[in-house]
Amino acid sequence: MTEQMTSPRHATWLELFFDLVVVAAVAQLTHLLEHPDGQHVAAFFILYAAIWLVWSSFTVYANVASGQTRTRTMLLGMIGLAAMAAAIPEATGAHAAVFGAAYIYTSGVASQGINRTGKIVLGWSAVQRNAGLFPFIVAFWFTDRPWVLLGLWALGVALTLTSGMVADMNDPERLKEFQTRLDRAAERRGSRRTLELGWTHGAHLGERLGLFIIIVLGEAVLQLVTAMGEVEWGWSQVGIGLAGFGLLIGLWWLNFRYGFDEENEAQPRVLLPAHLVVAVSITLVAFGLGTAAEHATDPLPDLHRWLLCGALALCLALCALANRAWWGLLVCAAPLAVAAFGSGVAAVFTVLVLAASTGGFVVYFNRRPA
Repeated sequence: MTEQMTSPRHATWLELFFDLVVVAAVAQLTHLLEHPDGQHVAAFFILYAAIWLVWSSFTVYANVASGQTRTRTMLLGMIGLAAMAAAIPEATGAHAAVFGAAYIYTSGVASQGINRTGKIVLGWSAVQRNAGLFPFIVAFWFTDRPWVLLGLWALGVALTLTSGMVADMNDPERLKEFQTRLDRAAERRGSRRTLELGWTHGAHLGERLGLFIIIVLGEAVLQLVTAMGEVEWGWSQVGIGLAGFGLLIGLWWLNFRYGFDEENEAQPRVLLPAHLVVAVSITLVAFGLGTAAEHATDPLPDLHRWLLCGALALCLALCALANRAWWGLLVCAAPLAVAAFGSGVAAVFTVLVLAASTGGFVVYFNRRPA
């Protein structure tokens, strides 16, 4: 549930400063895909979800706390998130313990920040009841076994996401449990605070989610421009550059007209998981466009082609489902067809098909009210 307040509220400079760490984290995550093997791809998805969960926890904290948001809490979270980002290249090796410890630490800082306000968040309880911390703790005993480590982290991320989506914080027993914990903490401070229900500020949350998407789109533009600057230009490279940029414009338009903005009134338990899917998808599209620029006249590697085409199809399908645009789902067939049968076609053709699909989606949606 979201609460639309009469007075406008926007992201603070502190929150924007906090987001700078996300820029570094997304760049580090993208580097994992440069090694086309199962372990690095699995690590990309799992680590991305873990970092997003930390970011979303502090976003919800600042959203609900509003004027009570503590600079110290946000900066401590920023340090922990920076440690996670720095550990990404060796997260399944030498820096596995660092990544796991930083995740547990930042999750605790965000949860304590919310509890300190005396509010219980409705709609996204994962920020206060992180059910997935235990697998991250167990993972410390398996830092030398990458697949076991990733499996435990995946379980932890899945449990946290599930608890945020399905937990009913209106349950009287849960409210009583939180009030008891709050009373114990208050006794140690020599004071007592009554538990309050906290609704997320819809306009502020929509803005924060939109800003994250802007960061990911910015990384996509950077990758495309960087890749174009490192290759010799021919008609195929120019075609990829123009089509790729047009594709990103289409994703920008769809996301901010029919996706994440200040007027989005969807419940957080639906809005936040959808945001994770879109953010991951755009990151994969960004990486795919950069790779395509390097292989303009050659076929894309199979894994890269599937990641690029599948991510765009997922992003478009989610937009269609969220807006009940059932005919728009037909457009998703083109990227999936290229993924399945495009092993012998040049990368420039793949990008042109994806850009055309996105353009068709934009034309279809342009006739619908925002």
